[in-house]
Amino acid sequence: MSAELTAVLNYAINNDGIVTRHEALALGISPRTLDRRVDDRVLIKVAPGVYALPGALQSNRSTLRAATRALGAVVSHQAAAWTHGVHIVGRSLVVSVPHRKTHQFHQVVVHQLTDIRPEDVVYFGGLPVTSAARTAVDLAAVISPRALGRSLDELVRLKRTTNEEVDYLLGILARKGKPGVINLRRVLDARLERTGVSESELERRLLDVIERAGLPIPNLQYKPDWLRSVNGRVDMSYPDALLVIEGDSRGWHGDEATFQSDRERDNLAQLAGWRILRFTWADITNRPSYVASTVRSALANTDLV
Repeated sequence: MSAELTAVLNYAINNDGIVTRHEALALGISPRTLDRRVDDRVLIKVAPGVYALPGALQSNRSTLRAATRALGAVVSHQAAAWTHGVHIVGRSLVVSVPHRKTHQFHQVVVHQLTDIRPEDVVYFGGLPVTSAARTAVDLAAVISPRALGRSLDELVRLKRTTNEEVDYLLGILARKGKPGVINLRRVLDARLERTGVSESELERRLLDVIERAGLPIPNLQYKPDWLRSVNGRVDMSYPDALLVIEGDSRGWHGDEATFQSDRERDNLAQLAGWRILRFTWADITNRPSYVASTVRSALANTDLV
């Protein structure tokens, strides 16, 4: 085996089994020798100017690399989420091109995205992939709002992006008729606490964190004696521990009336000898271990844990 062919094969091995004709020629192999190696099935032609080692396209990553090289594409949508560490049920081989004519690649879904900016692309071992924030924007067009929320939460948990970064990018890319914009805005509104989330959704998530941590299930929508005068209730409580747990879905300030009411309720609880723990949407979705450990600490000197 010639040194030039060895160099080409080693290059392909180090790049998910894929090499382009331009790369092979740059490594010193002649066009004629390269064509002979294709005829001999040492390399498999998978697209014009793109070659793979035999069996390489059995790997999703190799298929994505071949598709990006063949189409001038970037890994996007579910495939980008997968690359960032977030696994979504459904298609895992997805790329996007700036201009879609007759672009096709075996087993790969090809989208057209005319608004991908250079700063929206990152590289994993030379593989072009939409950034985490851009991936969240694109996913909004192809998955359900619930799946979108879970995916965004996971991207944030993995520290791939932040809700604020996705919100900023959406502000740049949003336009009339762009798919997914409304769904993503609603998801972000909840996580950034701009408009708050429904009481039932916040309570469900908070209860799920408590249950997963192996903590006792609290009383729901409890009416303590100290709120009887206003016919009030609390989201969750451990009456035996004189402990209230509130899911706070409002923004940092909230409206004046709500802010005042919450302070009065807190004072009533304190006067009655109760403690109140308040957790925001960000706490519950991004820091569940903090929520669980705080509740556990509050119950530490009781018979409940």
